[in-house]
Amino acid sequence: MYSSRRIITKMTVVVMVIVFLGGCKPLMDLFKKETVTKEKKVSVSMTKKIDKGPVLLNIDGKPAITESEFNKHLTQMLQVNPYFRGASIDSLPAPLKRKFFDELVKQELIIAWAEKNNIDDEQEFKKSFEEMKKLVKRSLLVQRFETKLFENIKISDKELKDHYEKNKEKFVKEPGGVLVEGISFDDDINATAFLNKVKGKKSQFKKIAKAENKDAFKSFGRIEDNQVGFGVNIPKKIKEKALSLKNLPAVAKVQAEGKVWVICASDKKDTQYFQLDEIKEQLEGMLKNNKFREILNKKVDNLKDKFTLDINEDYFQMPSEESEQEEQKAAPASAAV
Repeated sequence: MYSSRRIITKMTVVVMVIVFLGGCKPLMDLFKKETVTKEKKVSVSMTKKIDKGPVLLNIDGKPAITESEFNKHLTQMLQVNPYFRGASIDSLPAPLKRKFFDELVKQELIIAWAEKNNIDDEQEFKKSFEEMKKLVKRSLLVQRFETKLFENIKISDKELKDHYEKNKEKFVKEPGGVLVEGISFDDDINATAFLNKVKGKKSQFKKIAKAENKDAFKSFGRIEDNQVGFGVNIPKKIKEKALSLKNLPAVAKVQAEGKVWVICASDKKDTQYFQLDEIKEQLEGMLKNNKFREILNKKVDNLKDKFTLDINEDYFQMPSEESEQEEQKAAPASAAV
């Protein structure tokens, strides 16, 4: 059992490692359209057609991997790997497909060796195989139950719209507010001197501040009232002062966190939010997932009424102090015997 689990785990890791192999495009490029290039002609033996599409790999003259099987493996990789969530087989660049294919070739060679040496006739293999079949069957039965349940979940347009309206502030496309930068000083004298230096040069605040002391300079990003997810690390007094400034860009002095800060607020923008139509599909999937867990729990609770459950609760009880003391007293006596 341990051997089979180790092999399966190793093969799974191999598939996942492909994502991080060198020479591949960044992940963000995987969803961009790839330029179609002409590929070299393959031999007649490799283009032989069978029921599952062209053969991609022959071993000793026998088909080992077909196009259909290769695509099936690719689909499984996309489903289990969070880095490729939402991607399709067609969106994957050719170099990544080839790296994945090379790993499958290694597996097929191992399988060919195992079949040639009749590994499947060994008792240890048979025992492990039967145990794995039971585990796979359990997993598939649960999976089918959950899949049927999930597929029947419907999210109405009203539910989508209501959720969107209640949580619109979370669907930020471009953060708004004012851009805030600052530089800290240990005393008011140096802070005042710097404030006077930048009053007429607000557009150059960042450059002047870094030249003054790059370690004391800090960019707080964009901030606004009732902000969600942005500007969370900005001290309250700096935020309040920045939002109160008019006629941007503007500079001001403020005490916060034991320092005297000179801040510059500029480039005020309105927050841009995703429209419902832009995120409808993703939002529907999220709401289905949220509803699925609740429905699943209710469904399983209903099943308890259709079957007789007899749980050995004593097995899960923590031993009492008295029983532990009795066991400790009995230990020396049994050892003496």
